Amino acid sequence: MPQADLERLERSLLLHLLEHRGQQIRFEADQWTTEFGIARKFSNEDPATLKNALRSLEMSRMVFRRTQYVVGYSEPKHVFSLTPSGHRKALEHLREEGADAPAPSATDEESEPPPAAHDGPHEPTPSP
Repeated sequence: MPQADLERLERSLLLHLLEHRGQQIRFEADQWTTEFGIARKFSNEDPATLKNALRSLEMSRMVFRRTQYVVGYSEPKHVFSLTPSGHRKALEHLREEGADAPAPSATDEESEPPPAAHDGPHEPTPSP
């Protein structure tokens, strides 16, 4: 697989884990952070390539794998989580995507709220 494709997949995986990080601090993880959930989400990718991308992210200490209870399953499963450096990298990618994206139209703003880009408490945004 070309290096550019592997980097694209790793970037997508980081963003996916950033999107599903909310369950990290609870007792049960989100099913989309399991090996099976990630494989389902990225079903259009070659399974071997996906496994290599996850392994590469693990080796570069962007993500870590642990065994944890998962919502909907009776026994613990392997789940992937972002490390602090992986979280920072995912936020960088998110900002880059935001800079590359066209300006949202009024209908886009009404239909979908922007993703949260920080971990702190949510502060209300003053209305214009």
